[in-house]
Amino acid sequence: MTGPRPAEPTAPAGPRERWGLPLRAWLVLSYLVVLALPLLAFVLTGALAMDLIRQTRLNLENQGELAALFIGERLQGPGAPADVSSLGPTLSPTLQAARERTLAGIRILDARGVVVASSGAGVGVDLSEDPEVAIALTGQTGIETRPRPASRQQQPLASASRRARVRLFVAKPIFDQADAVVGVVLLSRTPREELQALYHMSPRLLWGMFFALALTLAIAGLAGYYGSRSLRRLAQAARLVSLGQRLEPAQIERSARSRVVEVRELARAVASMTEKLQARVDYINEFAGNVSHEFRTPLATLRGTAELLHDDEDMPPAQRKKFLVNAQRELDRMERLVAGLLGLARAERTHARARLSLAELLAALGERRPAVTIEATARADAHVLGNREQLAAVLDNLVDNALTHGGPEVRVTVSTWSNDHHVGFVVRDDGGGISAANLPRIFERFFTTNRGRGGTGLGLPLVRLICQTHGGDIELTSEPGVRTEARVTLPRAGAQDD
Repeated sequence: MTGPRPAEPTAPAGPRERWGLPLRAWLVLSYLVVLALPLLAFVLTGALAMDLIRQTRLNLENQGELAALFIGERLQGPGAPADVSSLGPTLSPTLQAARERTLAGIRILDARGVVVASSGAGVGVDLSEDPEVAIALTGQTGIETRPRPASRQQQPLASASRRARVRLFVAKPIFDQADAVVGVVLLSRTPREELQALYHMSPRLLWGMFFALALTLAIAGLAGYYGSRSLRRLAQAARLVSLGQRLEPAQIERSARSRVVEVRELARAVASMTEKLQARVDYINEFAGNVSHEFRTPLATLRGTAELLHDDEDMPPAQRKKFLVNAQRELDRMERLVAGLLGLARAERTHARARLSLAELLAALGERRPAVTIEATARADAHVLGNREQLAAVLDNLVDNALTHGGPEVRVTVSTWSNDHHVGFVVRDDGGGISAANLPRIFERFFTTNRGRGGTGLGLPLVRLICQTHGGDIELTSEPGVRTEARVTLPRAGAQDD
C-alpha cells in the first residue's frame, strides 16, 4: 500500500496577492503601447497640428503669389486699368469660383488697404490696420494666425469644412511695372484639425496599422511563447523540488539553452540551487544514519547499565563501580560526539571573513604548539580571505591528528605555499602513516582507528568542510613508515579583498 501523496505547498498568509498577467500578455500590451506611442506623440505634442498649419500656409502663399502675378499682368500694357480698384467688379465672380475650388477666402485690396473685390462679403472695408495687410503694403509677405470661434453647427470629420480653432491669413503684395505696391491679395483659410486629417488618411492608415498590429501580435506571441516556455519548465522543476522529488539534469538543461539571456542565467542558478539542495538532502540523510548508528551503541550500553543497576540491588560495589565507569565513559563519548556534530554544524554556517596572512596564521600556531616546526615558505603577500578561528581550527586538528597517530617520537612540520591563484599550507609528519585500506575512508564521518582512546572520527571531516566552505579543499597522502602529508588549498585573496 502506498503512503499518502505529499500535499502541495501552500504560501503563507500575507497581504492580498496583486493581480498579474502571463508574460505573453505583458509583451503584447507593451508592444501595443510602443506601436501607439509614435502616433500619440505626433498628435499630443502638437507636431501634427503645426505641420497642418505649415501646409495650409504654403498653399495660401502659392495661391496668393499666382493671384498677385495675374492681377499685376492685368494692370500692364496698353488699355490696362489704371489701378486695382478698376478691376474689382470683374474679379469678384472669379474669386467666388476660386473659393469653391480651393475653400480659401480671397480678397483684393487697393494700395490703401481697402477691399475692392472679395470671394464673399466685405467689399469697401478698410483692412489697412491688420498686421498682415500692413506688412504686405510695404512689399513683403504678411502672415497672421488668429483664433477662430467654434462653429455653431456640428461638423463631422468627413465634411469639407475644417474644424481647427485657428484661421490663417496670408497677404501678398501686387506690384506694377515699376515694382511699386499697387494692391494686396489677402487669403484666409482654416487648417485641418488633427483628428480630421487622420480621418481622411484612415483608408491607407488603417491598412498600415492593421499590418503593424498583426506583426506586433505575432512577434509578441512568439517572444512570449519562447520566453515563458523556459520559465514554465523552471516553475515546474521548482515545484518538484519543493515536493522533495529528485530532478534529472535534462529537466533544467533545456531551459539553460534558452535564447533569453536572463532566463538562461536563471536556469543555471536554479540548476545550481537544485544540485545543492539535493546534495544537502543526501547529506542530511547520510548524516542522520551515521548519527543514529554512532549513538546506538552508547545508548544501548547506558540502557543495559541502568537496567542491571536497577534489577540487581545486591550487586557488589566493585562490579557496580565498574558498570558506572563504563557508563561514564559512554557519556563522555556522547559528549564528544555532540561537540563534534556542533562543530560540523557551525562550520557550514557563513562566518565573518577578513584578509588573513598565512605567515600570521603559522606564527600563532607556533605560539600554541612550540614543539611543531614552522617553515614559512610562501611569498610575503600570500593572503587568504577567511575566518581566523576556523582556519586555526584546521591547523590544530591536523597537528593533533599527526601527534595522536604518529607515535611518541613523531616530528610535525608545518609549511606554507602559494602561487598566482592559490595559497595553502602543508602539515607533514614522519610517523607510522595511514594504511592503504584506511586512506580512502579517512574523511568519512565517524570513521576512526582511535575509538578506544576517545576518537570520534569527526576531526578530519570538519577540516575538509571548513576548507570547502572557504572555496578550497584538502588532500591527504601517506607512505606508511616514511611520511604523511596533508595539503590544504585555498583561493588566494586579491588586493581588493579587505
